[in-house]
Amino acid sequence: MARFLAFLVLLASLATAAAWYSQQPESLWARKTASDVPDDEWLDHIYSQNPRDAETAEQEVRELGPRVLPTIQAVLRDQRADDKARKAALKACVVLEQTAAPAVPEVAAQLGNPDLTEEAALALSFMGPEAFGPLREALRSEDPIVRREALRSIGKLRARAPLDSHAVIPLLIQGMEDADKDVRTVAATYLGILHDAPESAVPALVQGLSDEHIEVRRASARALGSFEHDIEPAIPALRRAARDPDQDLAREAGLALIKARDR
Repeated sequence: MARFLAFLVLLASLATAAAWYSQQPESLWARKTASDVPDDEWLDHIYSQNPRDAETAEQEVRELGPRVLPTIQAVLRDQRADDKARKAALKACVVLEQTAAPAVPEVAAQLGNPDLTEEAALALSFMGPEAFGPLREALRSEDPIVRREALRSIGKLRARAPLDSHAVIPLLIQGMEDADKDVRTVAATYLGILHDAPESAVPALVQGLSDEHIEVRRASARALGSFEHDIEPAIPALRRAARDPDQDLAREAGLALIKARDR
């Protein structure tokens, strides 16, 4: 009986605490608007663990628009700025998308920082055609992570910006020959996502079906299945892949063959 009463007391306490918490006002930051705060206060909140604070900071960046660019550029140029501040500036570029294009040089300069490579590449993928040149240049990096993320962002940028596929597809095909398997996997994946220029992309993906790494072979089979055009040259290689001991590869190759027959 005593245990039961203690359990009831615990339940009552939890209910009281929940009711108190639900009645608490949202954070002071979340109640502010762009007109209430300095133009750079969003830097401290855009990565907040409080979703409401982070959402409010993103909304402030949207409302301020180009007015936040000097802050973004200053933070990214500042050698003393810590990575937290730099990541906040990069996230603001994602929020602003092509409005942040004037900051492309500062964002591209972060690609070589191993702690910021992914964030910088992601930001560039939203920033419009001006980001294509720096991303293409990053493909020459000796760091495979920089090459991988730059190639991934080029693929994303092609889907988001008016880039000519004749400029993008050759870079993805070159990526299929990269020394790093992860770069090759990304290349195959985005050849499938973009499914442009089958006359050159399909042969590259057929080669990918013979790659020494299973991740590349799976990505190549999946990419071939996404093409809406004739993939006749790939059918013999896909049939071999459909008999592969790796179940994932065999499934992707089988699906690609089914799609080829359905057309």
